[in-house]
Amino acid sequence: MFTRDGQQEEYIKENYLQVTDSRLDDDHWDLLCDHCKVVRGFQVVKRTFTDRAGHYNAQIDTKAPETIYFHCPVCHSYKLWIMFRLYDRESESWRYYKVTAVPNDGLEEIAELPENPSTLRAAYKEAMRAMDANAHMAAAAMFRRALQVITRDILKAKPGNLGVELQEVVGKTYNGGVIDSTFSENAYIVKEAGNQGAHPDKDPDLLDFAAEDATALQEIFMEIVADLFVVPAAKQKAKDDFKARRKIEVPEEK
Repeated sequence: MFTRDGQQEEYIKENYLQVTDSRLDDDHWDLLCDHCKVVRGFQVVKRTFTDRAGHYNAQIDTKAPETIYFHCPVCHSYKLWIMFRLYDRESESWRYYKVTAVPNDGLEEIAELPENPSTLRAAYKEAMRAMDANAHMAAAAMFRRALQVITRDILKAKPGNLGVELQEVVGKTYNGGVIDSTFSENAYIVKEAGNQGAHPDKDPDLLDFAAEDATALQEIFMEIVADLFVVPAAKQKAKDDFKARRKIEVPEEK
């Protein structure tokens, strides 16, 4: 509960991600289109505000969050953000703070991720929801959890110390490719960052896990996902499409 004036504004600044840099103007924002997989200028198609209670004539409650509906001009998909707008007296401009997105921002669904075991998709989705809620330490811990599922349940490393498991899987063949040192290096970064999220280090430089840290960690994890699942699936699809176009039937091995 807020007990004094100004406390709400302090809470917003401390707990929600400032997204002002994504705003181009009143009608356009630079956002990631989950469908197109690129960042582009989204159109603002609707904005809704909260009215003050007890007034016959509608009056906007400027302290309440507003909802902005965004529309992708290419694929025509849409999403909405719930956010607060605060006026910064020093710069004499508005600052925007995102509370949440509907649906969650980020690639929450990756078709190429194996459905079995289901714990992989569950861990990845939880990591993305934590990112959207600005719970960056929780996101780091869940990316580590997803990595552990990949290592133990998919690459079949002997359960034990995750660092040892990462070394064990190097050289194994999976999905038509060989697990190399790039996987090991990226996975080690995810493991260590996840450890920092779950068990904060005493080093004062590592106590805070910022939004930019979580975003960088997500990109590293996505590189692992791309190498293991996305790229092999794309190669196989291209091969299958070519065989279908050219009516090529490869004889089965006996």
